[in-house]
Amino acid sequence: MRSANDKMNDLIRKTVSTFRNHPSSSDHEIHRMLVADGLESSIAARLVEFLPMVYCRVLFEHTGVRFANTFRRRVMDGQTSERALSLEPVWDAGMTFARDERERSILRDDLLAIAGRSAEFDALNQLSKQGSKLKDIILNPTFLPWPEDGPDCCD
Repeated sequence: MRSANDKMNDLIRKTVSTFRNHPSSSDHEIHRMLVADGLESSIAARLVEFLPMVYCRVLFEHTGVRFANTFRRRVMDGQTSERALSLEPVWDAGMTFARDERERSILRDDLLAIAGRSAEFDALNQLSKQGSKLKDIILNPTFLPWPEDGPDCCD
């Protein structure tokens, strides 16, 4: 019987492949593709939201950039909640997967294809263009706009 880690790695691999094979597709489109391919909507949403953040952090891991250990999301009553990234089931598995790819010398462009989808990557790019040094950057928690169960796009 396959372990939970093996199953999660398969889901991550499928999502990474979908990102790379459809670079111009929106997050909603990627989510729809994953759901059509059999992933549960909430798991597909988590993978689409968190894997770009994971890949961004792996790319900038040794640059001195300080990333937040939490993320924010709007909850039902319109308030914003903040949670630790480590509490998300896909987070640690995604970090391990992305680091393994980097260690296997996956092409930087293939890593960027996923990292570049991240709001954190965009922020780092903008700050660098404005003259900030990576070692001086401290990023705030990322705000994730989708509800916890994922977007309402799969009808």
